[in-house]
Amino acid sequence: MTTVRFKRWRLLSAATNRLSEAASLDGILEILRISARAILQSDGVAVVRREDDLVHYVGEDAIAPLWSGQRFPIETCISGIAMVEREMIVIPDIRLDPRVPHNAYLSTFVASMAMAPIGHGNPVAAIGAYWRSTAPIEEDALTLLDMLAKGASAQLERIADQRMGDKLAS
Repeated sequence: MTTVRFKRWRLLSAATNRLSEAASLDGILEILRISARAILQSDGVAVVRREDDLVHYVGEDAIAPLWSGQRFPIETCISGIAMVEREMIVIPDIRLDPRVPHNAYLSTFVASMAMAPIGHGNPVAAIGAYWRSTAPIEEDALTLLDMLAKGASAQLERIADQRMGDKLAS
């Protein structure tokens, strides 16, 4: 267990280093898509971008297709709800949660999930982790997901501050 835990934290450290070098939201979301599944030991991850009143599933890494490329109304999607409420949503059994749009999940492997917003103030994105079992989601996975989202948020803030500084300097 210690070796697996160490590997996950080492992967998180590497992802955090890559995040610190990202220069755009798209770059940040791509790093999350590539890194998150191994770190979280999930069966799938999706990165979601907010587009006004919609959410756009811009990338995924999963054992089977999820929703990549699709858009949904922000208020009817767990990723959108996480962004609007500005907090992580943890759903150990999607069948038992009334917020889950069950029709969208029928053709997927997803049985449990966690979704974390990305961005301080008004989140601009979210990262979701999905598992094919309804077992309780382990605390380490939730902590790591939260840390990934916070690392991405911090980098977004640095990028915005840098751009503001560049504008003031010109």
